[in-house]
Amino acid sequence: MLDGGFDVDVDHIARTIAEAEVVCLYFPLLRTTLLIDARTSEGVTPLVRLVPIAASAGERLRSLRRLRSQLPRPDSITTILWTRRVGALRRLGVWECLLERLAATGDGSAPGRAEACLDELGVLERRELRRALTGEQHRTLWGRPGVGDAAESGPDDGAIP
Repeated sequence: MLDGGFDVDVDHIARTIAEAEVVCLYFPLLRTTLLIDARTSEGVTPLVRLVPIAASAGERLRSLRRLRSQLPRPDSITTILWTRRVGALRRLGVWECLLERLAATGDGSAPGRAEACLDELGVLERRELRRALTGEQHRTLWGRPGVGDAAESGPDDGAIP
């Protein structure tokens, strides 16, 4: 399947989600990770939470240990880089795989927590799109003369018109 210029192997992603104890769905443009830890034990439910992006795999493991100190180190952690729009998770069937994985834990509230995270990801995506369109925290490479950053350059500064 083609989305955003990249092939998406949904079957591979589905198998990975079904087998992993911990799934980190990484959204670099939103600087956020959807962290799903499907492990459970007596009094411990699956973790479904939006967390800041970790600088490294070691940092993610340390943060997971802090969040889930009552559980042993996970046997498997899967990281999925998601550069597409948030809505593509549903459209491509990846979201259904995540919900099925959570439903398999037997915790009836986990899919609802996941839906709340998906809603929040949508809010973050719309906010980031608005920032890009308004120039907030973004700079243009090319612009119309007299508008934005392009207006600050003069005709002799070597800029390509």
